Amino acid sequence: MTTRAFAIRFTFICASGFAAATGAALAQATPSPSPSPSPTAPSDPCGSILSIVNRPTVTTGVCTVQTGHFDVETGYTNTTTSGTGGGSGVSYPQPLLRLGTAPHLDLEIGAPSYETSSVGTPTITGSSDVSLGAKYELGYNSSADWGINGVVTLPTGGNAFSAGNAQFTGNFNGAYTVNSVVGLAGTLSFNALSGLNAGGVPQSYFAFIPSLEATATLPGPSEFFGEYAYFSSAGPNLGGKSLFDFGFIRDFGNHLQFDVEYGLSPTTINGQTQHYLGAGLSFMN
Repeated sequence: MTTRAFAIRFTFICASGFAAATGAALAQATPSPSPSPSPTAPSDPCGSILSIVNRPTVTTGVCTVQTGHFDVETGYTNTTTSGTGGGSGVSYPQPLLRLGTAPHLDLEIGAPSYETSSVGTPTITGSSDVSLGAKYELGYNSSADWGINGVVTLPTGGNAFSAGNAQFTGNFNGAYTVNSVVGLAGTLSFNALSGLNAGGVPQSYFAFIPSLEATATLPGPSEFFGEYAYFSSAGPNLGGKSLFDFGFIRDFGNHLQFDVEYGLSPTTINGQTQHYLGAGLSFMN
C-alpha cells in the first residue's frame, strides 16, 4: 500500500482596526484513496527447452520456438514387427529444424531420414519424405496453454519408404498443469495420409489421431512421460490401432536435451504387432 499524502492548508483571517489581530485556522485535507494494484498477468509457459522440443511423443507440444531462435531435433528408432512376415526397421536421424519467425509462431522443416526394413522382405534401404509445417501458440493462462499446427508431407522419399502421395495434418494442441509435478497434454489430430495398399499401390486415406500424455516433472530439469494414442485407421482399408509409449527426458543446461523411449502397439494388424525403442538429441539456441 502507498504512503498516505497529506495536504495542509493555512487560512489567515485579517481583521481591520486600529490594532491588527491575526487568527489562524488549520484544516487537514482528506487523503486520496490509493489505486488498487493491477493483477499480475500469467507468464508464458514456453521458454525452456523442456517445454519447446516436440519429440518423442505422438502428442504435439503447444510451445513454439522464440522469435529469432532455432531448434534442431534428431532421433533414432528401432521398430520390431512380430508375427507373420515380421522383421525390423530403423530410422535416423529424423531431423526437424524449427525457426522462430514471429511471436508465438515457428516454421518447421523435416528433412529426410535414412531408413532400413526387413519386414516381409530382405533388408532394403532408402530415405523418407520431406515435411513442411508451422505452429502457433494461440493463448495461455496460469495453468494451461493451447495452440494449433499444420504439416504437409511431400512424396520425395525412396519408393519403399515414401507415402506415395502428399499428406496433410492439422492439429489442435493443449496442455494443463495439474500441480508443480504432474502435467497433462493432448492433441486432436486430423490427417489425410497415404500408404501402400494390399496391391502395393499408394492410396490416400483419412485418420483421426487423438492422444493424451501425462508427465511427472523431476529436478534437473527432467521428466517421465506416459502416453496413449489411437489411430482411427492404421493404413489404407485397415481398421484402427492403439499405441502406448513411455520415456524419460533430460535437459542439460538451456540448450541441450536427451530423450529415451519405449513404445508398443498391441493391436494385431494382418497378423502382426509392433514395438519400438528410440532415443533422441535436441539443441536449441
